[in-house]
Amino acid sequence: MVEETVVHPKFGRGIVKRKRHRGLDLQVEFENGVTRWVRSDELVSTEPSRVEPTKGYEIKLISDERLRARRIIEALRLGIVPYDCVEDFTFGREAETEAITTWLETADESSIFVVGQYGAGKTHLLHYACGIALRKGYAVAWVEMDPNEAPFHKPKRVYNRLVTSFRYRSPSDGRLRNFRAFLREVLGRHALRDHLYFRLLGQNPQKATVWLWIEGNEASLRPVDEGSNWIYALDVYSSFPPLYNYSTAANIYTYLLSGMGWAASEVLGLRGLLLIFDEAETISISQYQYQMQRGKNFIEALLSVADNEEDLLKHPERSTLDYCKKGLAQNIPFLYRKPSGLKLLFAFTDVQIQTRYRIVQINPLSDDVLRQIFENICLLYSEAYDYTDIDVMMESIYARLTDGGGRTRAFVKGSVEALDLSRLKPEGKPQVE
Repeated sequence: MVEETVVHPKFGRGIVKRKRHRGLDLQVEFENGVTRWVRSDELVSTEPSRVEPTKGYEIKLISDERLRARRIIEALRLGIVPYDCVEDFTFGREAETEAITTWLETADESSIFVVGQYGAGKTHLLHYACGIALRKGYAVAWVEMDPNEAPFHKPKRVYNRLVTSFRYRSPSDGRLRNFRAFLREVLGRHALRDHLYFRLLGQNPQKATVWLWIEGNEASLRPVDEGSNWIYALDVYSSFPPLYNYSTAANIYTYLLSGMGWAASEVLGLRGLLLIFDEAETISISQYQYQMQRGKNFIEALLSVADNEEDLLKHPERSTLDYCKKGLAQNIPFLYRKPSGLKLLFAFTDVQIQTRYRIVQINPLSDDVLRQIFENICLLYSEAYDYTDIDVMMESIYARLTDGGGRTRAFVKGSVEALDLSRLKPEGKPQVE
């Protein structure tokens, strides 16, 4: 016979021994050693304790093909494709991808502009450029321009985003590495000794605060050791050139970026440094006119540095560009050395651009290409989730998705969501409302 276990709010857990008054009173032996009569409505009954035998289990490992398919599907939910899969999932963009590939192979073309409306596939093309550039031996850095967080009129914030996303394949072992590994490898070859900023890392290789400072992760103009007296810290690093957050500080950050590009090509033997600026049209979203002017000044400085203009090697006042005229920063040139090693890729919606740069115009995809994209999404979805009912609903899903036209990104996201509804609906029958 299984004994009934109960719980009393005051005496705790116990076992029922006897009953009286038709079960209104129960004699309970509590775990604290007390045995007493209590009213049944003061108790909470619990299920009898049973120890279930331990069951063995097996961890099921999915295949590499299914893992890859799931990675792509999860990225497609956001309207993007993983950069390392983008070459296999690009359709109907042969002219655009060929133009970008040719540009990457052409040494005397420093900058390119991708132009297309929102949702047309610009970001996908930028991911394509990122993936192929890494494969071809470029270092790559990416920034998504934001009018609040990383606008062009705030060069330090743009620089910080680029440094954070910086990646390259190390010539020593082929592994994908970040900004700090890049500088350690470059400084380890005794390069950049005359660079006004990067040489300081070679003198302070273990100082975490110096790394945070050079990455633009600190608001301070110079490093400040954690826990140290502010005046003392300022005295220690007073010789360091400042990293100003001024909108005029274009010369500081193009000097830093050109140092990185030069080191990538001339020290590590890479093809150069590709800088990608997504949603660059946000430069027009400025609260004040001077912000737009300073933003355009930074873009023009980047373009001129990538073009290796001779005057930018000299004192910044020799150029026609605006620059920081405060303290040590007023002597910092825009360009570290020639060649700068920089390649610039900007994505705009619609903007008047100087004709000396190559422009890649993105147009809407044809119905045949959309059909090809949808069929490939269905194949990936079937592989990712072992879903076999897709064929039943493919035509109706496709018809609904293309009924109102729309943009490529919305079409891709809608395809995945429709397949989710078809697979996960409660009744278990394919249906798209």
